[in-house]
Amino acid sequence: MNRRERMLATLKHEIPDMVPCSPGLDYMKIIKMSKRPFWDFFMGNNASGLVDRDYSEYIEQFVKAYNYFNGSAILYHANPIIRQDDIRYEEKIIDRNSSRIITRTVMKTPEGDLWSETLYPVDNPPFPVRKFIKDFKEDFKFIKYFYPGLNEINFKPVYDAKNYLGDTGIIALTVSLPSLVDLDSYVDGGLGKLGLIYYDYPELIDEYKEIQEKWTLEYTNKIIEAKCCDEIFIGASGLVTWQSPQIIRKLSLRTLQKITKLCSSANLTSHIHCCGFERELVQLCHDETELNVIEPLEVPPQGDCDLKDIKEKFGKKLVLKGNLHTSSVMLGSLKTIEDETKKCIDNAAEGGGYILATGDQIGRDTPDENIFKLVEVCENYGRY
Repeated sequence: MNRRERMLATLKHEIPDMVPCSPGLDYMKIIKMSKRPFWDFFMGNNASGLVDRDYSEYIEQFVKAYNYFNGSAILYHANPIIRQDDIRYEEKIIDRNSSRIITRTVMKTPEGDLWSETLYPVDNPPFPVRKFIKDFKEDFKFIKYFYPGLNEINFKPVYDAKNYLGDTGIIALTVSLPSLVDLDSYVDGGLGKLGLIYYDYPELIDEYKEIQEKWTLEYTNKIIEAKCCDEIFIGASGLVTWQSPQIIRKLSLRTLQKITKLCSSANLTSHIHCCGFERELVQLCHDETELNVIEPLEVPPQGDCDLKDIKEKFGKKLVLKGNLHTSSVMLGSLKTIEDETKKCIDNAAEGGGYILATGDQIGRDTPDENIFKLVEVCENYGRY
């Protein structure tokens, strides 16, 4: 089997020739390998932060990196082009030195302008300094503009990325859930402020939930109709860490159920990423949704997942991905990597339905030899 075939078989809960090995190569490690400033891959692509970024140059580096290490890739960076006639973004540099660039992006809408600021380090991914929505109540009228109309959507960049990826792995398109995590992408102030907003403005939160869910389900249906990808990737970083189970049930669960049902009806894999605490979400997805794949199943202290226990309780229905610690293991000795890789395979590979991977992305300074060791052990020890 090639790497793509191996991943597809595993996603279907079939038995491949070996456990797929998908080292968590992402922005930090991949862009460092390019030996270029990180801002080369992000500047000019920071518009809404939703679905309009051009990742073509990064995708080339992504595929090169996975082929270099012979890892099985899940490419979720390709996006369709969505025409937005009523919204414009203007980004300009407001401060710069040799180590970082700061830009201000003005979002121009029919009802007025919003602005955000982003810091681009030379050697790390960018992060927001200020976000568009400063006063949730006063600025709520702008929320709808973060979920643009989907009447004109062009999936050509996704088809192109899939062709470029080839046998290296599978391609996914990303959707999100109504959540405090989703609001954090454009509401200023962080988790502390979002917690207050959640309790201070319940009617507005309910209205936001309906707007977000309607858009996400329409987008999911467009993806399904386009037949352009292998799975729907549900981005939910920190969903349980940022929210109580009660808030997840109020904000996120219904949409998750609807997305997974749509995917199931279309015979398309649904896959959720929730770094941090995740054990309760595993059970929730198993018991109350039609989800197929869950990751990254982080171990303590960052997470709360026991891979062996999760495999025994939920592995007949859910495909599991992850569980290798990104620092204590991947920055450890080659012996540590070998031992922990074998442990993950022992705990979860039986009967198929397991993808060996790290708990979230590999750190920027992870030595190449450590990643090669991970792949080598999986190839030798992970045979069925």
